[in-house]
Amino acid sequence: MAFKSLTHTSQNHSLTSIFHICKSMLQFKQAHARLVVQGQPHTPSSLRPIISFAALDRFGDIDYALLLLSRTPHPPTVFLLNTMIRGLARSRRPGFLSDSVLMFDRMIEFELTPNNFTFTFLFQACANSGDFYLGWQFHGMVMKRPIQMDVYIRNSIVQFYSVCGKLDDARQVFDESSVVDVVSWNSLINGFIINDDIMEALGVFEKMPERNEISWNSLIGGLVRFGHFDEARRLFDEMPKRSLVTWVVMISGYSQNGRAVDALALFREMQLLKFEPNSAILVSVLSACSQLGALVIGNWVHFYIRKNRIWIDSILSAALIDMYAKCGSIDWAMQVFKMSKEKNVSTYTSMLSGLATNGRSEESLALFEQMIFEGIKPDGVSYMAVLCACSHKGWVQKGFHYFKLMMDFHGIQPELDHYACIVDLLGRAGLLEEAERFISTMPTEPDNVIWGALLNACRIHGNAELGKRVGNYLIESDRCHDGRYVLLSNIYAESSKGDDAEKIQRIMRRRKIKRVPGCSSIELDGVVYEFLSGDTSHAKKDEIYLVWEEINREIGKYGYSPETGAVGFDVEEEEKEAVIGYHSEKLAISFGFISTTPGSTLRIVKNIRICRDCHSAIKIVSMVFKRKIVVRDRKRFHHFEDGSCSCGDYW
Repeated sequence: MAFKSLTHTSQNHSLTSIFHICKSMLQFKQAHARLVVQGQPHTPSSLRPIISFAALDRFGDIDYALLLLSRTPHPPTVFLLNTMIRGLARSRRPGFLSDSVLMFDRMIEFELTPNNFTFTFLFQACANSGDFYLGWQFHGMVMKRPIQMDVYIRNSIVQFYSVCGKLDDARQVFDESSVVDVVSWNSLINGFIINDDIMEALGVFEKMPERNEISWNSLIGGLVRFGHFDEARRLFDEMPKRSLVTWVVMISGYSQNGRAVDALALFREMQLLKFEPNSAILVSVLSACSQLGALVIGNWVHFYIRKNRIWIDSILSAALIDMYAKCGSIDWAMQVFKMSKEKNVSTYTSMLSGLATNGRSEESLALFEQMIFEGIKPDGVSYMAVLCACSHKGWVQKGFHYFKLMMDFHGIQPELDHYACIVDLLGRAGLLEEAERFISTMPTEPDNVIWGALLNACRIHGNAELGKRVGNYLIESDRCHDGRYVLLSNIYAESSKGDDAEKIQRIMRRRKIKRVPGCSSIELDGVVYEFLSGDTSHAKKDEIYLVWEEINREIGKYGYSPETGAVGFDVEEEEKEAVIGYHSEKLAISFGFISTTPGSTLRIVKNIRICRDCHSAIKIVSMVFKRKIVVRDRKRFHHFEDGSCSCGDYW
C-alpha cells in the first residue's frame, strides 16, 4: 500500500500516529520520508513511535532504528535507549550484544539514570547471547545501585542464569525473592527444562501455588522436546483446560519424533472432543500420515481443508504434496502442486523429492529447470532431490552436472549428504573404483553414511574385496549400527565365504548388536496395521499365512523361485526359503488380499530396503493377480504393475 492511501484513510491522524498502521517497512519508510519532507523535526517525542516501530515491530528494521538514533541532534532519552536495547536483544543480529552495551554506555555518558526496564532488557540480551560474565557484571550493578529489585528484573535474572546453565544461581535468586509471580515460577521451570533437568522441573511445577497456560505449555513442551513423552502425556491429560496450543505441542511433538501412530490417535481424540484444528496441527497430522503411508487419513485432512476453506499457504501446500508423494500418490501430489497459490522453494522441493523417489526422475529434473526459469533459487535440499533423481536412474553425467551447477552457479557448498548422494550414484552404476576415488578427493572428512553407501554398492555388485575393506572399517567406526554388520555378512554369504559371514555374526552377538527387524505397514479403512517378518501376533495369522502359501504356489507357476543367497550359510536350503518366505511385506500383502476387493491397489510401507527376493515375488504377484502394489522402502518407491516395477530393477 502506498503512503498516499495511508494518508487518505487516516486524515484525522497525526503523521506520527500513521506509523501505528504501517504493515511493512516500505510503508513505514514512506511515512517517515513524508515527515522529513514536511520539515517536522526529530524531537525525542516524535522519535518515540518511529524508533519503537523500527526497533520492535515484526516488520521493523533495527539497523534503520540505529541510524535514526545516531542522526538526531537531540540527546537521547532513557525510553529511546531502552527501546533500542530491547529491539537489539530481540533481533539477535551479529553484534547485537555489543550494540546493547553501547546504548547503556550512552545513558551513562548523557548522565541518564538506567531504570528497571534497562536492566531487564540487558539481561535478556545477555541471555540471548549466552554471555555469562557480562550478565554477572550487570547483576552486580543492580545490587549496588539504588534500584528496587522488582519481579521483572528478578525474572529476567533467573532466565539469564538458567540459559547460561547456572541453575544454582538461578535458584538462589528465586529463593531470595520476597515477591514471585507465575512468571517467576515459569522462568525457573524453563531453566531446568532447557538444561534437561526434567525431574527438577516437575518438582518445581508441583510446588507452584497457581499455574497459567504458559506453565503447562512450557513444561509439556520441554518434556516433549527432550523425549519424555509419557510424562508429557500424563500432564496433558491432567490439564484442567486444554488450549489449542497444548494440542499443537503434543501432536507436533509426536509427529516430529517418529511417533506417528500416537500423533494420529491424539488427533482422533481431538476430533471427538470437537476441537477445531489449526494449520500447525494439520501440518503435523499430514507429516504423521507421510511417515505411515496413511493415505486415507491424509485424504480426509485434505478434504477437511477444502471443506472449511482453510487457506493453503506454502507450508500447508508442501505438507500436502509431501503426504501424497510419500503415500505413493504422486499424481495427487502434482495436482496439489499445480493448484498451489503460493509456490516457493519448499513447495518445489517437496514436489522434486516426491517425483524422484517415485521413479519419475525425468519429470523431477524438468520441474527443477522450471523452478530455476521462474526465478526461484534452489537450496541444498532441492539439490539433494535432484541428485537422488539422478542416482535412482543411474545418470552419472547428469548427476555431476547438477553437482557442479550447485557449487558454481548457485554458490551452495556441498554438505556430507550431497557427497553421499554422489557416492551412491557412482556405486549403483557399478563404478566402485571411481566412487572410492571420489571419496579420497573430498575436501572434508567422509562420514559413516558415505562409507555405508559404498558398502551397499559393494553388495549390489558383488565386490567382496572392497566390501571387506570398507565393511571392516565400518563395524569399528560405527559399532552400534546393525546394518553395517548385516551388509558385510551378506557380502560374505553371497560370495560363498561362509566362515567370514559367521565371524561377523559372532562379533555382532558378542557386542550385543541386535538387528532391526523388517517391519511393514498397510493402511486399510484409515487403520494402520503393522507386520514384522515371521509375525504371528495378528488375530488372522492363520488365514494370512494360508493366503500367502496360495499366492506363493501361483507365482511359482510363472517362474518365481526364492532367492536365498543372502540368508545365513548355516541354514539349510529349505529353511532359507521359509526365512525369506515370510518377510514383513509379504505378510502385509497377504493381509491386503484378505481385506480388500480383487484388483484394489495395495500400499505398503517398509522400514528397510526391500530385498531381491521380495522384489521378484511382488512383480509376479502384480501380474498374476492384476494388482497394483506400491511399496515404499527406506530409500524409494516401487510401483509394481503388470509384472514390472517403476524402479526398472535398479535400486
